[in-house]
Amino acid sequence: MRMVTIAFGPHRVEMLHLMQEQIRRHQVVILEEPEHQDFQRMLKREVGIRGYLAAGAFGFPRFMLRACRLYQQFYTAQGTTFYQADPYLTIAKGFMEGKQPRNDLENAVWNSEHHCTNSLLKYYQAVAQGGFADMVRTTVNFARADANRIRFREKLRSRAIAKILSDSQGDVYVEAGYIHLALYSLLRKELPPPAKTRALFLLRGPISDLSNLPWRQYLSPGDILTLREVFAKRDGASNLLAAQSLIYVSLISKEEKLPTRSTPYPHLMEELYLCRWVRRLGYNDCEGLYQTFRSRASAR
Repeated sequence: MRMVTIAFGPHRVEMLHLMQEQIRRHQVVILEEPEHQDFQRMLKREVGIRGYLAAGAFGFPRFMLRACRLYQQFYTAQGTTFYQADPYLTIAKGFMEGKQPRNDLENAVWNSEHHCTNSLLKYYQAVAQGGFADMVRTTVNFARADANRIRFREKLRSRAIAKILSDSQGDVYVEAGYIHLALYSLLRKELPPPAKTRALFLLRGPISDLSNLPWRQYLSPGDILTLREVFAKRDGASNLLAAQSLIYVSLISKEEKLPTRSTPYPHLMEELYLCRWVRRLGYNDCEGLYQTFRSRASAR
Protein backbone atom coordinates (compact mmCIF):
# COMPACT_ATOMS: atom_id res chain seq x y z
CA MET A 1 0.00 0.00 0.00
CA ARG A 2 1.26 3.45 -0.89
CA MET A 3 1.94 5.66 2.15
CA VAL A 4 1.36 9.42 2.14
CA THR A 5 2.94 11.13 5.14
CA ILE A 6 1.78 14.66 5.94
CA ALA A 7 4.60 16.06 8.07
CA PHE A 8 3.59 19.07 10.16
CA GLY A 9 6.23 21.42 11.55
CA PRO A 10 7.72 24.92 11.37
CA HIS A 11 10.38 26.07 8.91
CA ARG A 12 13.34 26.10 11.29
CA VAL A 13 16.96 25.06 10.88
CA GLU A 14 16.56 22.95 14.04
CA MET A 15 13.95 20.89 12.17
CA LEU A 16 16.17 19.80 9.30
CA HIS A 17 17.58 16.62 10.88
CA LEU A 18 14.02 15.51 11.69
CA MET A 19 12.95 16.18 8.12
CA GLN A 20 16.01 14.38 6.78
CA GLU A 21 15.19 11.26 8.76
CA GLN A 22 11.68 11.14 7.33
CA ILE A 23 12.46 12.15 3.74
CA ARG A 24 14.94 9.28 3.52
CA ARG A 25 12.02 6.85 3.85
CA HIS A 26 10.04 8.29 0.93
CA GLN A 27 10.50 8.33 -2.82
CA VAL A 28 8.47 11.48 -3.52
CA VAL A 29 8.65 14.80 -1.65
CA ILE A 30 6.01 17.52 -2.10
CA LEU A 31 7.13 20.86 -0.70
CA GLU A 32 4.90 23.63 0.62
CA GLU A 33 6.23 26.21 -1.81
CA PRO A 34 5.06 28.12 -4.89
CA GLU A 35 6.43 26.82 -8.16
CA HIS A 36 9.78 28.25 -9.22
CA GLN A 37 11.05 27.90 -12.78
CA ASP A 38 14.61 27.07 -11.67
CA PHE A 39 13.74 24.55 -8.95
CA GLN A 40 14.57 21.41 -10.92
CA ARG A 41 17.73 23.03 -12.29
CA MET A 42 18.76 23.83 -8.72
CA LEU A 43 18.26 20.17 -7.75
CA LYS A 44 20.52 19.14 -10.65
CA ARG A 45 23.10 21.77 -9.55
CA GLU A 46 22.78 23.59 -12.84
CA VAL A 47 21.86 26.69 -10.84
CA GLY A 48 23.53 27.68 -7.57
CA ILE A 49 21.39 27.61 -4.43
CA ARG A 50 22.13 31.21 -3.46
CA GLY A 51 21.25 32.45 -6.94
CA TYR A 52 18.09 30.35 -6.92
CA LEU A 53 17.00 31.77 -3.55
CA ALA A 54 17.83 35.33 -4.62
CA ALA A 55 15.48 34.97 -7.59
CA GLY A 56 12.49 34.00 -5.46
CA ALA A 57 10.46 35.38 -2.56
CA PHE A 58 11.57 32.89 0.07
CA GLY A 59 11.12 33.43 3.78
CA PHE A 60 13.41 31.87 6.38
CA PRO A 61 16.65 32.25 4.38
CA ARG A 62 18.84 30.25 6.76
CA PHE A 63 16.39 27.37 6.69
CA MET A 64 15.94 27.48 2.91
CA LEU A 65 19.68 27.51 2.19
CA ARG A 66 20.26 24.36 4.23
CA ALA A 67 17.04 22.71 3.06
CA CYS A 68 18.04 23.10 -0.60
CA ARG A 69 21.39 21.47 0.13
CA LEU A 70 19.48 18.58 1.70
CA TYR A 71 17.17 18.29 -1.32
CA GLN A 72 20.17 18.18 -3.66
CA GLN A 73 21.71 15.36 -1.65
CA PHE A 74 18.56 13.24 -1.78
CA TYR A 75 18.02 13.99 -5.47
CA THR A 76 21.55 12.86 -6.32
CA ALA A 77 22.02 9.95 -3.88
CA GLN A 78 18.55 8.39 -3.84
CA GLY A 79 16.87 9.74 -6.94
CA THR A 80 14.14 11.29 -4.80
CA THR A 81 11.54 13.13 -6.86
CA PHE A 82 10.72 16.63 -5.63
CA TYR A 83 7.69 18.79 -6.39
CA GLN A 84 6.66 22.26 -5.33
CA ALA A 85 2.91 22.30 -4.82
CA ASP A 86 1.05 25.29 -3.41
CA PRO A 87 -1.21 26.69 -6.15
CA TYR A 88 -2.57 29.48 -3.98
CA LEU A 89 0.92 30.81 -3.24
CA THR A 90 1.92 30.42 -6.89
CA ILE A 91 -0.99 32.63 -7.95
CA ALA A 92 -0.39 35.13 -5.13
CA LYS A 93 3.29 35.30 -6.07
CA GLY A 94 2.24 36.31 -9.59
CA PHE A 95 0.28 39.23 -8.13
CA MET A 96 3.38 40.37 -6.25
CA GLU A 97 5.20 40.38 -9.59
CA GLY A 98 2.61 42.70 -11.11
CA LYS A 99 0.28 40.21 -12.80
CA GLN A 100 -3.49 40.72 -12.86
CA PRO A 101 -6.15 38.03 -12.32
CA ARG A 102 -7.23 36.40 -15.58
CA ASN A 103 -9.82 33.78 -14.57
CA ASP A 104 -12.27 32.85 -11.80
CA LEU A 105 -9.66 31.05 -9.71
CA GLU A 106 -7.19 33.91 -9.85
CA ASN A 107 -9.97 36.37 -9.04
CA ALA A 108 -10.86 34.30 -5.98
CA VAL A 109 -7.24 34.33 -4.78
CA TRP A 110 -7.03 38.07 -5.48
CA ASN A 111 -10.15 38.73 -3.38
CA SER A 112 -8.85 36.51 -0.58
CA GLU A 113 -5.53 38.36 -0.48
CA HIS A 114 -7.28 41.71 -0.69
CA HIS A 115 -9.49 40.82 2.28
CA CYS A 116 -6.51 39.68 4.37
CA THR A 117 -4.53 42.80 3.47
CA ASN A 118 -7.40 45.07 4.47
CA SER A 119 -7.78 43.23 7.78
CA LEU A 120 -4.06 43.58 8.44
CA LEU A 121 -4.10 47.30 7.61
CA LYS A 122 -6.92 47.85 10.11
CA TYR A 123 -4.83 46.05 12.73
CA TYR A 124 -1.86 48.34 12.02
CA GLN A 125 -4.14 51.37 12.29
CA ALA A 126 -5.30 50.14 15.69
CA VAL A 127 -1.66 49.67 16.74
CA ALA A 128 -0.85 53.23 15.70
CA GLN A 129 -3.79 54.59 17.68
CA GLY A 130 -2.85 52.53 20.74
CA GLY A 131 -6.32 51.31 21.74
CA PHE A 132 -5.94 47.81 23.18
CA ALA A 133 -9.58 46.83 22.68
CA ASP A 134 -9.40 47.86 19.01
CA MET A 135 -6.18 45.89 18.59
CA VAL A 136 -7.87 42.82 20.04
CA ARG A 137 -10.89 43.26 17.76
CA THR A 138 -8.78 43.69 14.63
CA THR A 139 -6.61 40.71 15.62
CA VAL A 140 -9.71 38.52 15.78
CA ASN A 141 -10.91 39.86 12.43
CA PHE A 142 -7.57 39.19 10.80
CA ALA A 143 -7.51 35.64 12.21
CA ARG A 144 -10.93 35.11 10.61
CA ALA A 145 -9.73 36.39 7.23
CA ASP A 146 -6.54 34.35 7.48
CA ALA A 147 -8.53 31.22 8.35
CA ASN A 148 -10.63 31.66 5.20
CA ARG A 149 -7.42 32.01 3.21
CA ILE A 150 -5.96 28.88 4.82
CA ARG A 151 -9.05 26.81 4.02
CA PHE A 152 -8.97 27.97 0.41
CA ARG A 153 -5.23 27.38 0.15
CA GLU A 154 -5.45 23.83 1.52
CA LYS A 155 -8.35 23.00 -0.78
CA LEU A 156 -6.26 23.94 -3.81
CA ARG A 157 -3.17 22.24 -2.44
CA SER A 158 -4.94 18.94 -1.68
CA ARG A 159 -6.11 18.76 -5.31
CA ALA A 160 -2.60 19.52 -6.60
CA ILE A 161 -1.10 16.83 -4.37
CA ALA A 162 -3.68 14.29 -5.54
CA LYS A 163 -2.71 15.08 -9.14
CA ILE A 164 0.98 14.55 -8.36
CA LEU A 165 0.19 11.19 -6.77
CA SER A 166 -1.62 10.07 -9.91
CA ASP A 167 1.50 10.91 -11.95
CA SER A 168 4.14 9.39 -9.62
CA GLN A 169 5.08 6.22 -7.78
CA GLY A 170 6.37 5.40 -4.31
CA ASP A 171 5.70 6.65 -0.80
CA VAL A 172 5.13 10.38 -0.48
CA TYR A 173 6.33 12.96 2.05
CA VAL A 174 4.16 16.09 2.13
CA GLU A 175 5.61 19.15 3.83
CA ALA A 176 3.05 21.18 5.79
CA GLY A 177 3.28 24.07 8.20
CA TYR A 178 1.73 23.23 11.55
CA ILE A 179 -1.08 25.78 11.09
CA HIS A 180 -2.32 23.84 8.04
CA LEU A 181 -4.02 20.97 9.87
CA ALA A 182 -7.02 21.16 7.54
CA LEU A 183 -4.86 19.66 4.80
CA TYR A 184 -5.04 16.22 6.42
CA SER A 185 -8.82 15.76 6.16
CA LEU A 186 -9.00 17.43 2.75
CA LEU A 187 -6.25 15.25 1.31
CA ARG A 188 -7.83 12.08 2.64
CA LYS A 189 -10.95 12.89 0.61
CA GLU A 190 -8.92 13.49 -2.55
CA LEU A 191 -6.72 10.38 -2.51
CA PRO A 192 -7.78 7.08 -4.08
CA PRO A 193 -8.34 4.12 -1.70
CA PRO A 194 -4.99 2.33 -2.34
CA ALA A 195 -3.19 5.27 -0.73
CA LYS A 196 -3.00 5.50 3.05
CA THR A 197 -2.47 8.86 4.74
CA ARG A 198 -0.85 9.49 8.09
CA ALA A 199 -0.23 12.70 10.03
CA LEU A 200 3.26 13.12 11.46
CA PHE A 201 4.10 15.89 13.94
CA LEU A 202 7.83 16.32 13.64
CA LEU A 203 8.28 18.10 16.96
CA ARG A 204 6.36 15.63 19.09
CA GLY A 205 9.52 13.85 20.27
CA PRO A 206 11.55 17.00 21.05
CA ILE A 207 8.59 18.54 22.89
CA SER A 208 8.32 15.45 25.07
CA ASP A 209 12.07 15.44 25.72
CA LEU A 210 12.18 19.14 26.66
CA SER A 211 8.96 19.46 28.64
CA ASN A 212 7.37 16.05 29.27
CA LEU A 213 4.22 17.54 27.79
CA PRO A 214 2.04 15.23 25.64
CA TRP A 215 1.74 17.90 22.93
CA ARG A 216 2.02 16.96 19.28
CA GLN A 217 2.94 20.56 18.44
CA TYR A 218 3.21 23.77 20.44
CA LEU A 219 0.58 26.34 19.51
CA SER A 220 0.78 30.03 20.35
CA PRO A 221 -2.44 31.86 21.31
CA GLY A 222 -2.54 33.33 17.79
CA ASP A 223 -2.20 29.84 16.28
CA ILE A 224 -5.07 28.57 18.43
CA LEU A 225 -7.22 31.56 17.53
CA THR A 226 -6.63 31.00 13.81
CA LEU A 227 -7.20 27.24 13.99
CA ARG A 228 -10.46 27.75 15.87
CA GLU A 229 -11.58 29.96 12.98
CA VAL A 230 -10.38 27.39 10.43
CA PHE A 231 -12.56 24.73 12.06
CA ALA A 232 -15.40 27.19 12.86
CA LYS A 233 -15.10 26.85 16.65
CA ARG A 234 -16.13 30.27 17.89
CA ASP A 235 -17.02 31.25 21.43
CA GLY A 236 -16.08 33.81 24.06
CA ALA A 237 -12.43 32.73 24.12
CA SER A 238 -11.47 34.66 20.97
CA ASN A 239 -10.81 38.02 22.65
CA LEU A 240 -8.65 36.47 25.35
CA LEU A 241 -6.64 34.51 22.80
CA ALA A 242 -6.16 37.67 20.73
CA ALA A 243 -5.01 39.59 23.82
CA GLN A 244 -2.57 36.82 24.73
CA SER A 245 -1.34 36.78 21.13
CA LEU A 246 -0.47 40.48 21.30
CA ILE A 247 1.80 39.79 24.28
CA TYR A 248 3.29 36.67 22.71
CA VAL A 249 4.17 38.50 19.48
CA SER A 250 5.71 41.34 21.47
CA LEU A 251 8.08 38.95 23.27
CA ILE A 252 8.97 36.25 20.75
CA SER A 253 12.31 36.47 18.92
CA LYS A 254 12.02 37.59 15.32
CA GLU A 255 15.39 36.43 13.96
CA GLU A 256 16.23 32.92 12.75
CA LYS A 257 18.23 31.07 15.38
CA LEU A 258 20.76 28.35 14.66
CA PRO A 259 20.91 25.22 16.81
CA THR A 260 24.06 24.41 18.76
CA ARG A 261 25.27 21.28 20.51
CA SER A 262 24.18 22.67 23.89
CA THR A 263 20.90 24.14 22.56
CA PRO A 264 19.64 21.95 19.71
CA TYR A 265 16.15 23.50 19.68
CA PRO A 266 16.54 27.23 20.41
CA HIS A 267 13.22 28.27 18.86
CA LEU A 268 11.28 25.41 20.39
CA MET A 269 12.62 26.08 23.89
CA GLU A 270 11.63 29.75 23.71
CA GLU A 271 8.25 29.04 22.17
CA LEU A 272 7.35 26.34 24.69
CA TYR A 273 8.18 28.67 27.57
CA LEU A 274 6.25 31.63 26.14
CA CYS A 275 3.24 29.53 25.13
CA ARG A 276 2.83 28.22 28.66
CA TRP A 277 3.49 31.58 30.32
CA VAL A 278 1.23 33.70 28.11
CA ARG A 279 -1.68 31.27 28.31
CA ARG A 280 -1.83 31.91 32.09
CA LEU A 281 -2.56 35.63 31.57
CA GLY A 282 -6.03 37.11 31.85
CA TYR A 283 -7.35 39.83 29.56
CA ASN A 284 -6.58 42.64 32.01
CA ASP A 285 -3.09 41.22 32.56
CA CYS A 286 -2.45 41.38 28.82
CA GLU A 287 -3.74 44.94 28.54
CA GLY A 288 -1.57 46.11 31.42
CA LEU A 289 1.53 44.39 30.04
CA TYR A 290 0.99 45.77 26.56
CA GLN A 291 0.66 49.32 27.82
CA THR A 292 3.87 48.79 29.82
CA PHE A 293 5.69 47.60 26.69
CA ARG A 294 4.35 50.57 24.74
CA SER A 295 5.42 53.07 27.39
CA ARG A 296 8.93 51.65 27.50
CA ALA A 297 9.22 51.72 23.71
CA SER A 298 8.11 55.36 23.50
CA ALA A 299 10.57 56.35 26.25
CA ARG A 300 13.58 55.12 24.26
